[in-house]
Amino acid sequence: MTKIRLVEIGEFYKDTLNNKWLLKGNPKVDFSSQEYTGKVLIDEKGNRVGKILDVIGNVNEPYVLVMPISNSKPEGKLYVEFKEKRKGGRRK
Repeated sequence: MTKIRLVEIGEFYKDTLNNKWLLKGNPKVDFSSQEYTGKVLIDEKGNRVGKILDVIGNVNEPYVLVMPISNSKPEGKLYVEFKEKRKGGRRK
């Protein structure tokens, strides 16, 4: 059985060139410990809103560059969904 964990990434900051979004990243998240590039962003309602292209900036003030999937700008906090597989071997 897979367990799903949501990680709060940050909030919408502004539009950038070529219709990309810039998010103000959550400084509590360690972006270097896990690969966030390519992950899908989910809003508070559970809708898929974008895909992470890159994490930029320094550790204290990270920014996340996102390719939008939807046409509307997201409101509120945005999350990434991680699926964790259950560890263990065969049962005897």
